[in-house]
Amino acid sequence: MFLTVKQKILVILLEKGPLQNSQIAKRAGITEQWCSETINALQAEGLIESQFIIPRRINKLTEKGMEVAKRLKEIEENLVTQLTNIKNSDIFIQ
Repeated sequence: MFLTVKQKILVILLEKGPLQNSQIAKRAGITEQWCSETINALQAEGLIESQFIIPRRINKLTEKGMEVAKRLKEIEENLVTQLTNIKNSDIFIQ
């Protein structure tokens, strides 16, 4: 909800484990081309590892990527909780 595409991909891999580009793209709501470009960028940052098992590319988090993804998920959950509390607070009740 509040995450960038890069961040969303990291959290998807955290929650679902190793996935193909097509599976990641579907869950992230992006094209496979955009997904592939983003995964390449995440690989360059050392956050994702890819294995080519012909004809598939399987992607998984590195140890560094796992740490980042866990923190991102925690931040997103906290934001959702805080926004829900604000929405349900008395300041919006007239």
